[in-house]
Amino acid sequence: MTPRSTFWLACSLGAALLGIIARTLVAAEAPATGDPIQISGLNYALVKAPAGVAVMGHGDASSKSDEAPATRVTITRPFWVGVTEVTVAQWRYFTAATGYLTAAERDGAGLHLLKDKAGPKRVGLNWRNPGFIQDDTHPVVGISWEDAQQFCRWLTEREKSAGRLPAGYVFSLPTEAQWEYACRAGSNDELPNVAEYYWVGPSLPTHPVAGRKPNAWGIHDMYGYPLEWIFDWYGRYPGGEVTDYAGPASANDRNIIRAHHEMRGQNSSRNRWSTTGANQNDWVGFRVVLAPPPQPTSPPAPAPASPKK
Repeated sequence: MTPRSTFWLACSLGAALLGIIARTLVAAEAPATGDPIQISGLNYALVKAPAGVAVMGHGDASSKSDEAPATRVTITRPFWVGVTEVTVAQWRYFTAATGYLTAAERDGAGLHLLKDKAGPKRVGLNWRNPGFIQDDTHPVVGISWEDAQQFCRWLTEREKSAGRLPAGYVFSLPTEAQWEYACRAGSNDELPNVAEYYWVGPSLPTHPVAGRKPNAWGIHDMYGYPLEWIFDWYGRYPGGEVTDYAGPASANDRNIIRAHHEMRGQNSSRNRWSTTGANQNDWVGFRVVLAPPPQPTSPPAPAPASPKK
């Protein structure tokens, strides 16, 4: 073999090796492997969602007033999202470690119940006794937005102190963009056969988590009860293209809740509702993400009022 042939053979082998390395790196980012995180002691699992583009809302004639304009959100860094909502057992672990009392427990005011159409609170009810039987495998309900925030702050400090927190990441409630992106596993289309992913029909009382089919990223229960608290304040979508969108920095006393599509008779993960963040309801729980801290922005105008829950 001539020196020139040897040179070109080496170049070819080098290029092939670089290609293998590149494919390996891409595979390491793929959500199929999940890069799962298991929170020690808490027994809470999260799976990795790659950076990408989420589309919030609709832009067609079927859009609800607060689901337009459609907005493309570039998510610049990967994040991890809870495989399930936080369960009764996991919330109890938090309260045992911290002595934390929920707003419903501190006030003694009780919970709003879905069957009462969010009428007067039922005094004495809270996450320990939401008015129906739950066990440790059920999603915790009766948690206010601030209660959920306290859980995220505690988990962030706990994991940071133990040296298990990636640099530049915190535990938080998901933003609307993160939630929609994770719900549809990165797709812009609804999941096929949506009924396979949640308990069809009246689904209160709650059911054990992960009892239905997961999406392509291994995430359970993003359709169906309970609805889930979102980090964002309620506001109109900005439209166009934005980066790492996290809703308005302030707006009113209403926060976003997500998940269930039956309430509007529409099979869509894009449905959104708002409710006062201080409320405790028997149909609202939460899941957490591990992500860079959300950076709220200021949309041009408040969104139209959504059905109050």
